[in-house]
Amino acid sequence: MTHKIKPDMAPVRSKRSRNLKLVLMAATVPVALAGCESEPTGTVLSSVDQCKTQTSVPVEQCTAAYEKALAEHRKLAPRFDSQVQCNEQFGSCEVVQTGSSQSYVPPMGGFLLGYALASATRGGMYPYYVGGVSPLYRDYRSGRYLKPNGDSVSRGLGTVTGRRGNTALPARAMTISRSGFGSSASARGGFGSSRGFGG
Repeated sequence: MTHKIKPDMAPVRSKRSRNLKLVLMAATVPVALAGCESEPTGTVLSSVDQCKTQTSVPVEQCTAAYEKALAEHRKLAPRFDSQVQCNEQFGSCEVVQTGSSQSYVPPMGGFLLGYALASATRGGMYPYYVGGVSPLYRDYRSGRYLKPNGDSVSRGLGTVTGRRGNTALPARAMTISRSGFGSSASARGGFGSSRGFGG
């Protein structure tokens, strides 16, 4: 004897499962979005010595990231036409000779480690691994750490979240002709049209 499914049972079951999926999706999406804003995306360190005290990534990875940040600093540090302006914002600026012209670059005041989540295969000792790195420059007027493109990362050392952990770098060093460098200067009507690119 064969049993036939009543015609009205299948639609009810599929409708219930569809409703359940919608409810689960509605509950999950806000949690995921909230996590994006609150989860660490990187950390700001002032020197390679702090690689030994941070616990988010292996010391070896942190040290290698510092060396990479230093190399990027040599290529991408913002270049000022005026030593006075550079010193006023960053202090102890160094002269860089390019052919017959010279410019002034701020010292690397720290570096940004961009995080990527560590997988279970990495042993679980550290929650992250280095997903990218950027040199940083400490603006003494505002206290902020700035990336080579002038974006502000943080007012202090430690963990950053959201887009502040983005380690994307510009293609070339930025040349600053007047006023200042960074989003804080821009907010005060800073360098405007002087924001160009140098070789």
